[in-house]
Amino acid sequence: MTEYDHDKAATRARLLARLIRSRAKGHPDAAALRSVARGLVRVARHLADDGHDTADRVTRALWHIRRSAPHSFPVDVIAYVSAPLSGGRAPGLHDLMPANPEHAHREAQLRARLLELTEAGHLDSTEEDIVAATLAALLDLHTGHAALAEDVAAHGRADAQPTLFHPHRSELTGTHLPGRLTVSHHGRLIAELQVPYGITPDGIWQILRTFQLAA
Repeated sequence: MTEYDHDKAATRARLLARLIRSRAKGHPDAAALRSVARGLVRVARHLADDGHDTADRVTRALWHIRRSAPHSFPVDVIAYVSAPLSGGRAPGLHDLMPANPEHAHREAQLRARLLELTEAGHLDSTEEDIVAATLAALLDLHTGHAALAEDVAAHGRADAQPTLFHPHRSELTGTHLPGRLTVSHHGRLIAELQVPYGITPDGIWQILRTFQLAA
């Protein structure tokens, strides 16, 4: 680990702290976000001290930031601070495997944007304004990915296992996969329906009740 690596990490920590403080104003998690910012300032100071135990102090400080960060803060962004110290690559975006085509398109756009930001090398710029702008864009991107993850959780993954619905005192069976509901009677397929990706179990029961009334 070189002095240049220390300087890069310290600059990123300091600029990210400034960005988080500015965004904490009026935020529901303002206190927790300011705590994250203070932790990043400590990281920058530890790196400036460059003592024999600098690596341990930085590691502990980064761990504490990740542990105490609010749910609204995408902790993957912290890895852009630590990457110069570990020689590691920038964090990617874990595959959400969305079933909803609109969500799959959004995920593809986020991946393309991440590649654009990381391959341009702007985080290594000697111009702090460029580094700050890049960190802001990355924070927005990872926040967007976290929001998309919540949407996918509500609408279903492409690898979701089917959910079976058996109405009480009926030979009907509903098999639900994201975006699709098949209805069988005595094991014979009687309908295959497109349903909203975010349909609730109550919505599925309501559909099955219409088949019960028609039976």
